[in-house]
Amino acid sequence: MRVLARIIYRFVFIPILLIGVHIAGLFNKKMKQAISGRYNAIRILRKLKDAQKPALMIHASSLGEFEHIRPIIHRLGDKFRIIVTFFSASGFEHAKKTMPDEVHVYLPFDLFWLWKKIFKQLKPEILIISKHDVWPNQVLAAKKMHIPLYLVNASLSPKSSRLNLFYRFLLQEAYAAFDTIFTISEDDARRFKKYFKIQRVKVVGDTKFDQVLIRKEIALKKELLKKSWIDKRMLVLGSIWPEDYNAIKTGLLDLMRKYTDLKVIVVPHQPSEQFVGQLLDDFSSFGALTFSSKENLQTERALVVNVVGVLADLYRYATWAYVGGSFKQGIHNVMEAAVYAIPVLFGPVYENSFEAVDLVNQNGALVVRTNDEFVEVMEKLMTDPGLTQAVGRKAGQYVQNKTGATDRLLKAFKLRP
Repeated sequence: MRVLARIIYRFVFIPILLIGVHIAGLFNKKMKQAISGRYNAIRILRKLKDAQKPALMIHASSLGEFEHIRPIIHRLGDKFRIIVTFFSASGFEHAKKTMPDEVHVYLPFDLFWLWKKIFKQLKPEILIISKHDVWPNQVLAAKKMHIPLYLVNASLSPKSSRLNLFYRFLLQEAYAAFDTIFTISEDDARRFKKYFKIQRVKVVGDTKFDQVLIRKEIALKKELLKKSWIDKRMLVLGSIWPEDYNAIKTGLLDLMRKYTDLKVIVVPHQPSEQFVGQLLDDFSSFGALTFSSKENLQTERALVVNVVGVLADLYRYATWAYVGGSFKQGIHNVMEAAVYAIPVLFGPVYENSFEAVDLVNQNGALVVRTNDEFVEVMEKLMTDPGLTQAVGRKAGQYVQNKTGATDRLLKAFKLRP
């Protein structure tokens, strides 16, 4: 069965996929850019010369998977030459700007013979794949070359498409090739064992908890805002969509009128000119500026962030945080706020995040389903400092209790910087 799956994948699935994306590239600019990036990646990897440090290869599908695995890069960067491949443009572009010391390229086409040539050239001591983006030819070529192979931060939800018969058929041999699959929970481990019939599965947790601690340490050393403007009663609304804002807008403005010492930092998920303009208009009676003009902050009570990449650092100024996406398709990252031991609020659509579910169950987060609930919850927190402290303490403790996956992984890899 595995041999049949390998033949179908290599000689049917991949050729059809490659023909399809090349045709699509004729009509789609982004697809054309991705194809070009993959050809360029092949040239870059083939030209890499021998370095004094051994190579360590990491694959991350996109920005989220890359951010979560950065603690491993942080710990091993001095010992290894880090080579990171990306499937999507978001992770690739971000890494180029923020981590110039590593080699960053698009993931080359998943051709067995191509991966054998790349591995023969680079001679990596280890290949790590982050979370879920497993490409069978890459994995099986590494196995053939006797390269230690690990899947980290692995998850397998009950609704994952990887559980349908077709993908299980194609991926069975690839998953079996890993030296170890390191999962984030016992439930994920059980599903890997059940559906892919593999036993080399170990629960170590998720390195993204370690990453938020690293990000917090870095953020605390920055001074993004004037000390004179920082207030003890600050609400940060992070990754807000118009749907989030419209759901709580009336209550938020009423709270600002009632509590004249309340300040807000609003961080749109997508800071479009239209949305930023609407926010500035709505908060104009309280005084409002954009983040680009933050040096001019004086008596303004609202700061509208019109840039990207600063939200995690801005949570450090929050007394309370509201995390967006929770009135739209699903909540965004709650841990970036929870790590500061502050109460985390969000709307009703949060079950896409197991961290959000855990925070609610452990009373470190509060769900607001309507405008009135938002006002009620905020007033309880604002009038009861003890409640704010208690909820925040539970949020911070949750993150602390989940850390340590990076150390456990390095011990399992038998790699110590």
